Amino acid sequence: MSLKHKLRRIVNKIGLDIHPYPYMEQRSKMIALSHFNINLIFDIGANYGLYALELRELGYDKKIVSFEPLNKVYASLKKTASKDSNWKVDNIALGNKDGEDYINISKNTHSSSILNTLPLHTDAAPESVYIDKQKIIIKRLDSIFSNYYESGDNVFLKIDTQGFEKYVLEGAENSLANVSGIQLEMSLTPLYEGTPLYLDMIEYMDKRGFQLFALENGFGDHRNGQQLQIDGTFYRKELI
Repeated sequence: MSLKHKLRRIVNKIGLDIHPYPYMEQRSKMIALSHFNINLIFDIGANYGLYALELRELGYDKKIVSFEPLNKVYASLKKTASKDSNWKVDNIALGNKDGEDYINISKNTHSSSILNTLPLHTDAAPESVYIDKQKIIIKRLDSIFSNYYESGDNVFLKIDTQGFEKYVLEGAENSLANVSGIQLEMSLTPLYEGTPLYLDMIEYMDKRGFQLFALENGFGDHRNGQQLQIDGTFYRKELI
């Protein structure tokens, strides 16, 4: 038995546990952001801002812009971000059009999506069931990119929009020329209606000049251990 496992057994007896700090996936993410000199992150599908808060805890102190369409969640996000002068927020969704739409609000809020869920999703996570709808403003990234981007910025997109990721990218065709890296939530099996699976998204990104750089675990089915989603990080090929 390794020393790490011996120590874990000892501290487990008093109700504690040992984990590497920071977790390897988080550490690798920070190394990459530093390596590619990322100084502007678009946090698309921010929910309560946990992604941005995690980055701050890990030492990222550059610009973040978070987008969250749910009004009640946005109110909390805005309050949290108000304490950080380098963190801006906007109460909109991003997609492939400029206008209005409706978003399905899930019980847990973070599974909310413009798309309909499939049975496997709600069976694996009953708290993801939809309980309401809200009219939202939706914009293409191309329409608002210049509001935040300054010449010379190295941009990273984090897109966690519950099956809507490809629509966000379709609305960012012009902006992608100024984007260095992108993190996408990708499904291994269908969870939302009309959502492409991970191999399709990898091919889609490759055709736009982005190479798969890293993978992180995502949502899984606790009933049988099946991995349902992963996060893929892509960087522009010529930068790697």
